[in-house]
Amino acid sequence: MKKEIKKYPAIPQERLEKYQDLWKNSTSRDGVHPDVKAHLERVKTMGGGQGIEFLSNINKDYLGAFMAPFSRDLEEADIAIIGMPFEKSAPMNASHKYGPKALRELSKNFMGTTEPWINGEFDIPFDFANIIDYGTIDTYGQFDLSGEMEHAIEHYRKIVCDNHIIPFMWGGDHTVSVAPLMTLGETYGPLSVIHFDAHYDLVTEADFPYPYHSGNMFTQNFAKGNVDPERMIQIGIRGRMTGLVGGHAKNFGTNVYFADEARVMSPREMADKIIEVVGDGPTYISLDLDSLDPVYNSASSAVEPFGLDANWVHDVLKLVRMSGKVNLVGADVVEYAPQNDPAKTFGYIAAGLSWKILCWLAADVKRRNGGENHPTNWPQAFGNVTL
Repeated sequence: MKKEIKKYPAIPQERLEKYQDLWKNSTSRDGVHPDVKAHLERVKTMGGGQGIEFLSNINKDYLGAFMAPFSRDLEEADIAIIGMPFEKSAPMNASHKYGPKALRELSKNFMGTTEPWINGEFDIPFDFANIIDYGTIDTYGQFDLSGEMEHAIEHYRKIVCDNHIIPFMWGGDHTVSVAPLMTLGETYGPLSVIHFDAHYDLVTEADFPYPYHSGNMFTQNFAKGNVDPERMIQIGIRGRMTGLVGGHAKNFGTNVYFADEARVMSPREMADKIIEVVGDGPTYISLDLDSLDPVYNSASSAVEPFGLDANWVHDVLKLVRMSGKVNLVGADVVEYAPQNDPAKTFGYIAAGLSWKILCWLAADVKRRNGGENHPTNWPQAFGNVTL
């Protein structure tokens, strides 16, 4: 004979009737955070009143990174997302020229334009700031790397120096950081830099007398007064070449944390070190994806084992942002080689970290505007929103 089952008490009738009414009559928007609801209602009125379909990137080729509008109208923009597909300085293995294109596509596949932040609040970067996707700076007609970079710097002078727009950039190999560091330094004064990388990238002209390459973007800007090496922190450095080139870090006075040191530090410990080093000056983040352990990224031209955990990097960035003590004026994510990422796993990690940095940039734009939103506008007509 089977044993009788003791049934748990039923849900009280009053609550059950409430749930039945919600099932029949409620929609998600009834419980949505008011700022998120306002954002969705706002974009619903744009582009002929059809709104934006946030839940899919299917057939959204006319939208840019993270669903931002493609535009080169710089007068009202606060933040420009820029692709720079340089590859001539990739030292080994795969190149990175397809990185910006691939990350732009993957960035639209996260279903939405808002995300929970802290204390019940939400990141709504497209309400915080007017964000455009500037597209890719096309340099393929320039067969010399110097010509490519000088062409790109012309664009950055219009974006940063003339219109005071905050750049967020996807590379390309790490050479691409020359242009934003140069123009932001000229505009804001000497920059602090938060640099995640497996490599120092501190080559001097005396080492290699070529004007632009993936190892001298910081040092040439030290010499020009655009970056303060004593307010630069380098995190994740490792590998068998560090002994050959580490002297420059000591000579210039950058603050270095080897990957072995960083991995045993808590995110809070590292965040505190970053805040201490960069201070309250204008700050730039340069995230070379080879800083990550190959578990999180091996789609790179210079893979180094025993690197950083992507979740750890995420938490470090979050804690530094939460402090409110760092003034972020630009950032890049570089050296993604999508042809070495058939499952797109590493690309999604790169796009996810990019989104977190973009939200931080937009929040700092809003803060510098006295807490006022400067919303993004979309000229296109889209599909339906979920409200």
